[in-house]
Amino acid sequence: MQRLNLRRSGNGDLTYEENKSHFTAWALFKSPLLIGTNLSAVSSEIVDILSNPEILAINQDPVVGTSISPFRWGLNPDWTSNSTFPAQYWSGPSQNGTVFMLLNTLNEPADMFFNLTESPWIRAGREYSVRDLWTHTDNGTAIRNFTATDIPAHGVIAVLLQDAGDEPDGIEPSCAVYCQCGTEDGTYVYGGCTTEY
Repeated sequence: MQRLNLRRSGNGDLTYEENKSHFTAWALFKSPLLIGTNLSAVSSEIVDILSNPEILAINQDPVVGTSISPFRWGLNPDWTSNSTFPAQYWSGPSQNGTVFMLLNTLNEPADMFFNLTESPWIRAGREYSVRDLWTHTDNGTAIRNFTATDIPAHGVIAVLLQDAGDEPDGIEPSCAVYCQCGTEDGTYVYGGCTTEY
């Protein structure tokens, strides 16, 4: 990923959510983080954004320097360049687990969902503890998929997933994407996929 040049967090007329999204993207893209705003004139919200220790830890990871990359486009599924609806689903490795960034590009709140193994950094058959990098809370575990609800317009979710062991026995359906569940003879258990998931 090419290094990004200038961040706008704290400058201009971005909303709180846009500032958060902007800073999250820059940090998780592993770009240098230079503050180019008058710190004595910015709000405490902006200072909190610029000094988020968990986001900064991913950016400054001394072991893994790899940027996040898109694993699903979202509103633009043909993967063509589109400045109105850029990639919404991103992930990448860190020394402490896999980091995910979900970017709501809509002008209204949205729910976002993905199957964990869509990210190349996640192993099938595992469960993952979920750490929210903005609320600084541990939010249970994710098994096979993850859903973020009510992401604000132009807002972002940043989570760190850490391997928490084998997924529990008896989870149904028996595979991550129910319409792809098959038997040993190759037939679909649930009739196959008829719509995009």
